Amino acid sequence: MHTSSQVISLQDFDGNRNNNFTLIRLVFAWLVLFGHSFPIQPTHGMKNPLNAIFQGSAWIGEFAVNGFFVISGFLVCASLQNRGVKDYVISRAIRILPALMVCVVASVFVLGPLLTTLPLGEYIQNPATLEYLRNALVVFRMEWTLPGVFEENRRGAINGSLWTLTVEAYCYIILAVFGFWGLLRNRLLANLSIAGILAFGYYHFSDIPLLGINDKWSRPSLYFLVGVLFYHNREDIPMDGKLAILSFIIIYASFGEAWFAYVFPVFFAYAIFFLAYGVKHINIDNSLGDVSYGVYIYAWPVQQIIAQFFPGLNPYTHTLVATPLVFGLAYASWNLVEKPALGFKKTLMAFDINYLRTRLAALS
Repeated sequence: MHTSSQVISLQDFDGNRNNNFTLIRLVFAWLVLFGHSFPIQPTHGMKNPLNAIFQGSAWIGEFAVNGFFVISGFLVCASLQNRGVKDYVISRAIRILPALMVCVVASVFVLGPLLTTLPLGEYIQNPATLEYLRNALVVFRMEWTLPGVFEENRRGAINGSLWTLTVEAYCYIILAVFGFWGLLRNRLLANLSIAGILAFGYYHFSDIPLLGINDKWSRPSLYFLVGVLFYHNREDIPMDGKLAILSFIIIYASFGEAWFAYVFPVFFAYAIFFLAYGVKHINIDNSLGDVSYGVYIYAWPVQQIIAQFFPGLNPYTHTLVATPLVFGLAYASWNLVEKPALGFKKTLMAFDINYLRTRLAALS
């Protein structure tokens, strides 16, 4: 119990499940949907009003995605530090892969055959059709299109949001490597490692393994690293309403300024963690579930379908039509795929590879 004289730090919330991360992620996922309604749907002259607020420093989808990466860096670093590598790898895999696999397979074998302009046999036999299935494994080069699908739309991609999952998976891998090398074992070493990779990435991002193959991956990677930084320094990060207000002021003041890239990530991260822990818990887990991932992975294809069949909509009516459809798919994904997959964690954790090797050797 904290007295009024005590300063509450971010560390004081370790293990606290009464947080607002589920709601924050859901808001971010919906903001991506709203942001994508402008490039996907014919705009009929309309412009995204939020771009005027951001003054060219970012757009709403980028803003939301970077927020995802802040949260991810913080939470998965905690997972790695507290539960070990095996738990970390299994947790990350069963959280991302099952729902993604269903989404990709449905895109290839349901959405594609229904919407392709090619004869069905030609669509199935086209090498690009099977190549798209590689997206389900997240770590391979992203395939954007399916033969004859959405070719007349403003954007031809089947699912233009999935590229961030590849970046996230690579961040997970690099973080695990740092943990394996012992570079995260204590706060000083972790901070030195983070400072080193920040300095190296600033000048030589293209030379960073995995992430350096695409320059646009530098921004989400940075925000992931900021999340890791907050986790390792949470003991000295106060959760204070005045600091939160100051953060929001600095965030707003940074839009359009040359110093945006240097101050925004840290104050944006602080604002996220204050909203997660420092304000009243809004529990949507029991009523809705953690549907943000489903919203994120299904929004783009649903929006593409809407844009194809209802080109007369504007981005706002497009968003109104897309939102309940996407939320419905996300709810089904959570209850039918994601939540059941998470239930297999104990079984996977109990799996002993050495025992399997012994049994196979005995059978041979």
